[in-house]
Amino acid sequence: MAAVRLSDVAQDAGVSLATASRVLNGSARVPGKAVAERVEASAAKLGYVPNAQAQALARSRSGLIGLVVHDIADPYFATIAREIQQQVFASQSQVLLTQTDREIDTEVRALRSLIAQQVDALVLVGSHRYGNDSDAAISTLLEGFARNGGKVVGMGQSVGVGRTIVPDNAAAAHELATALIVEGHRRFAVVQGISGIPSAADRTGGFIAALTEAGIEPELSIEAGLTRDGGYELAEAIETHLSSATSTDDAPLCVFAPADVMALGALGELRRRGIDVPGQVSVAGFGGVPDSADSNPALTTIALPLHDMARQAVQWVLGTPPADAETGTTGSEPMQSDAPEEPLEVHVRGDVLLRESTALTAKV
Repeated sequence: MAAVRLSDVAQDAGVSLATASRVLNGSARVPGKAVAERVEASAAKLGYVPNAQAQALARSRSGLIGLVVHDIADPYFATIAREIQQQVFASQSQVLLTQTDREIDTEVRALRSLIAQQVDALVLVGSHRYGNDSDAAISTLLEGFARNGGKVVGMGQSVGVGRTIVPDNAAAAHELATALIVEGHRRFAVVQGISGIPSAADRTGGFIAALTEAGIEPELSIEAGLTRDGGYELAEAIETHLSSATSTDDAPLCVFAPADVMALGALGELRRRGIDVPGQVSVAGFGGVPDSADSNPALTTIALPLHDMARQAVQWVLGTPPADAETGTTGSEPMQSDAPEEPLEVHVRGDVLLRESTALTAKV
């Protein structure tokens, strides 16, 4: 069976080829409502699907948004990606998603591929530092993309181009540590030394700063990856520490992991190893992913406004508020944008959620 052509639709609807093209390819020059409905009805009857390249030419835009994340299996990135996809789709555009696993070569290839697909905008989610030369290569790609009319949004850190949504990582982690101290925690373990991920360093730094102000030194400092597998490594290191510790203090050791996915991995592995959470070890994370409320016990964390962050990014790349989206917020402050031509950095704050994973129980 021969493919249905635009000329077939035009003939069936009784209009010119140009008119059918304007209706179905999204041109700003459209005929009257009755004619447009007749063309759309003919297209539906014949099973005609418009050519994406023809639509891009008619609209002077592709309707494609490139979304770059580190790890789609991480619920932090998955939550943001899902919200962006829903908002973009509601605005008659599409998302092209790629993950980098925090590999410089993968990210560069991904960006080149997305730009070659003529995306209208790029959204890069997650912070990283690859090193001067590598970061410069990415900046060069993004700067060229922006010069040619593309929009760029960074979520997590500034990419030096376009606009950025930045969580106040250090301040939020400081607030979390303070809340845990007020609750009565005095023994702490922290994760640090995660190379190339400044957000993790900021979170751990803010957490340790609060401990220092309270006259508390972390009992244990651990290096592990910012992943679920890193959480397993964290749990193993904690078990080793507990088995060799000479302290007679039976208060639980409170562990801060600078990402929920890591904290959830540690929490599950600790329980599999027969370690009581929160009786022997308390666990706190950062991010506020939906999974944190469903874990057993529920995870203490900093809940970032992930949905609002995603909606703000979509509003920026589309140039108008996304369909059915409410005004985004940064804690109690509304997310606002200035002149569209100017780079803009917006900081967001999260909320401390003290849950069962750090609950202190009275000793009998």
